[in-house]
Amino acid sequence: MVENASVVSNSSTKLLPSLQYFRALAAILVVAYHAACVFGPGGYQPVRSWEVGLMFGHAGVELFFVLSGFIICWIHYDRIGAAGEVPAYIRKRLVRIYPPVALVVIAWAVLSFVGGMPMRPIEYLVSLTLIPFDFTYAPPALWTLTHEMAFYALFLLAFIRRWLFIAALLAWGVAGYVLTMVPGLSEATAGIPLVGSAYAFLFSLGVLAFFIVRARPQIPAWGKIALGLLGLAIFAWAASRDVALLLGPVPPEGAERAARALTPWFGIAATIWVVLLADPAIRFRGRLHAVMMLLGNASYAIYLWHEIPQRVLGRLVGSVGLAGPETRVIAMALIIGSGVVLGVLVYQFVERPLLRWINARLDARAQRTAPMATTA
Repeated sequence: MVENASVVSNSSTKLLPSLQYFRALAAILVVAYHAACVFGPGGYQPVRSWEVGLMFGHAGVELFFVLSGFIICWIHYDRIGAAGEVPAYIRKRLVRIYPPVALVVIAWAVLSFVGGMPMRPIEYLVSLTLIPFDFTYAPPALWTLTHEMAFYALFLLAFIRRWLFIAALLAWGVAGYVLTMVPGLSEATAGIPLVGSAYAFLFSLGVLAFFIVRARPQIPAWGKIALGLLGLAIFAWAASRDVALLLGPVPPEGAERAARALTPWFGIAATIWVVLLADPAIRFRGRLHAVMMLLGNASYAIYLWHEIPQRVLGRLVGSVGLAGPETRVIAMALIIGSGVVLGVLVYQFVERPLLRWINARLDARAQRTAPMATTA
């Protein structure tokens, strides 16, 4: 979910702009989902309209998890055993994740304080560490990063033995999904973070996509088109079923389990697309390429920051007369656009300069200590 556009494979030095486009799509889906959640019984505005059709946008998380499994292997798998790779891997993951998280948590804390609902200590602890002592993330979207960090930690096993990483990942994914789907087991593991997770196996699908791409299968053009359409059909079916569950007369418990049953289908569609898109020859031209690359690079910031303007505007659209069905297009455009624009601005003027500064400081420190280590 969080790697930048400069990812390169050690088996290929070419960039994969198509996966940046894919990342941008996943981020916008999540933004659209949260914008749709503004309306309805559980939102700030009680009247639903056509925006309910975007409620499947939470599947952007599934796309992100599959992509993360692929990208981590794409960058690091063939470098296992290289000198200094373990500390380099740990540094990249920690620097990429935690400084942007700290910034958004501070902003969320300020907004909560101004709104008369200051964050509790447990919210600070969980949000800043991403350790699930409790499911009280602020902003709430940070819950996915707990899964990301768990996957990154599991990948460390690959530096010991590759098969150990694969075995642990499969065990986590399969066990997590079974524990969420089997009645009785899901209730028993409900309070155990990350154990009963319907999402963990999605990283395995991303790793599978990596091995398929690594094998360099020769897929003819008609085959790529057929597979792409198959992925689209699977995703469309799962999305329509997801929205139908939301609107249908299904008891909450049954609806939740039925929704979890759709997670593998979203994951399979994402796996097909990642395999097809992992081709440096696939790229747009001109301005469209530049815009999609910007959105892909900014996808982490968009994901982290979009809930802040959405919560503010979610309350305001009603007071300015934009909450009705007849003006819903304007309200949705404002809510979605504000999340995307804020994320891009934070990426351009805060996140990217901050990470460059941190990495420069760490590089300078490493250069100063290297001669000392050699001398010793």
